[in-house]
Amino acid sequence: MTDWVTWSNVLGRLAYPSTVILLLVLLAFISLLLRRRKVAGSALFVALGLVFLCSSPIISELYSNHERTYLPIPIDKYPTVEAIVILAGDVGIPVAPRMESQVHGNRSIHALRLYRAGKAPLIIISGGNVFSQDSLRPEAAYTADLLEEWGIPPSAIIFEGNSRNTRENAVETAKLLNNRGLMRVLLVTTAFHMPRAIGAFRAVGIDAIPAPSSISAKLHEPTVLHWIPSLDGLGTMQRLMHEKIGIFVYRMRGWVSS
Repeated sequence: MTDWVTWSNVLGRLAYPSTVILLLVLLAFISLLLRRRKVAGSALFVALGLVFLCSSPIISELYSNHERTYLPIPIDKYPTVEAIVILAGDVGIPVAPRMESQVHGNRSIHALRLYRAGKAPLIIISGGNVFSQDSLRPEAAYTADLLEEWGIPPSAIIFEGNSRNTRENAVETAKLLNNRGLMRVLLVTTAFHMPRAIGAFRAVGIDAIPAPSSISAKLHEPTVLHWIPSLDGLGTMQRLMHEKIGIFVYRMRGWVSS
């Protein structure tokens, strides 16, 4: 596959700190074999610098600032709208050895609470499989199954399984809304993903109101722990880069509203 979604995933992963660090370590190893000690030393120095930078409070603060762009509010404070839109992605689809779907996030539960609070009569789930999966339905279909298990009537649930990224989520959802003469929705995704998602939905003319489903909570820890390198730090930097690069690319392509 050489489509846009595939290439965006490939190029994105090549830019992740973990990939860059591994490439620098590989460069250092090859340089030592070739007796290029200065090159090896420089590569290792940069790699270690990246490890410490990713684990620093600076990155944690940048992550927190991005995630808190749209803060959650009490369920009863949300306005009544025409539909609740969930971006699929928090349900683990039943691929072997799983026997049934698994909930990995809070999007479906948040949408359930909004529906039960009477905030909209309809739930729209948007999201297919990023890469084709044999004998498996789109991610959105499994989210719909869970909502039905939790008591939401099938007549109140619509899903589309064609979209493979946030831009396509917006485009495909707009088609469903336009066909039904609907426009004002509560958009449910994580607080961290919301800045890009809300911009993408508004760019296609949807009157979307952010309803973030989950957000990180800070617990007190000794400051020294924030400076100790960890894989968690690399993961935080990776997620931050993914969203920041995504927003930049979407702006360049005119896929998010200003």
